[in-house]
Amino acid sequence: MKIRQQGNSLVVTVPSRFDFKAGDEVIAVKGRDHSITYVPKMSNPFKDKAISFDHEDEAFNDMTAGREEI
Repeated sequence: MKIRQQGNSLVVTVPSRFDFKAGDEVIAVKGRDHSITYVPKMSNPFKDKAISFDHEDEAFNDMTAGREEI
């Protein structure tokens, strides 16, 4: 693969054998040895209305298992 310049950006062409599709979103992470790792971009769970982060009270029964004092 060869890095080329397109406008003000550098472009790396991804071979089709890597099974990416046009429009896929990835995050590029640069390693210590100048390697590049592409990680699929995930959705933000805090913006997902289907996920609730509200704290729910935990219900415990009054049965003790041993010598606990309640």
